[in-house]
Amino acid sequence: MRHLARRSPAFIGMRIVVHEDHVEVTQPESLELGFETLSATLARTPAEDWPDLVDDHFRRVLTLATTDTSDLEGPTESVLQHTYVRLATTDSGVAEVASYAEEIVPGLLWTLAFDRPESISVMKDEDVRRHGFEELWNAGLRNLSQELPDRFMEAGGVHYLQGSDYVGSLALILPWVVETVTGLTEMPHGALVAMPARDQFLFYVIGNEGTEGVLAAMEEIGRLAAECYSESAYQLSSRVYWWSASNGFETVGHHNGTGMTTYYSDDFENVLFDVGVRFG
Repeated sequence: MRHLARRSPAFIGMRIVVHEDHVEVTQPESLELGFETLSATLARTPAEDWPDLVDDHFRRVLTLATTDTSDLEGPTESVLQHTYVRLATTDSGVAEVASYAEEIVPGLLWTLAFDRPESISVMKDEDVRRHGFEELWNAGLRNLSQELPDRFMEAGGVHYLQGSDYVGSLALILPWVVETVTGLTEMPHGALVAMPARDQFLFYVIGNEGTEGVLAAMEEIGRLAAECYSESAYQLSSRVYWWSASNGFETVGHHNGTGMTTYYSDDFENVLFDVGVRFG
């Protein structure tokens, strides 16, 4: 990995030093690019694909790190108006410039984004220090809630929402979305969700339909998520997740083209058993 980083064309025109755990760019500006996200990606990828992955990774990270963000140096009040909490993939390079970002499930993390008329940029650590995490987080959630589409499709309890580049991130405020869309204020068994692309979101509230009903909804969400993911240029994840108030998000399966491949935890297995006994 270090050898590939040292020889990567992403650094053409730059002076770099490759350290054990990061690449230090010394010219034309000073940057430190860590290996943590990259090494995790390479660990699950065949070695013959490593050169392209290393090059793509550092190109993305350098773009994030060198984007002009002078407008983020303005008054906090103005910055808050354009701040959103947003989902990103872990291989996007976001974590390299935003150490505050947290993974919600393997492959996906949340970050703070700054919205411009023509682009959206990740807020770097220095931006968060300048304006304050709590203020940015609260404004980001508030602004995200304004991205709920006015219209949506629903069939068999599965809701499909499509709209702006922030619709997929509505998963981060799921209880509010569910209450606004369905009127439900409680989800004792949680919900099934999918965020196939930045502009698409699916959810299904687990109720009194019995085990077979939950599994049927999971397959439908999985099928739609896989289809949307494959057709989108703004992919997030093709997987289906279970959300609960106590555990947050948990991966439960994906659609392989013919049916669902599942990998339940004991907690989700208990939910299936509970709704089966009560309502099956």
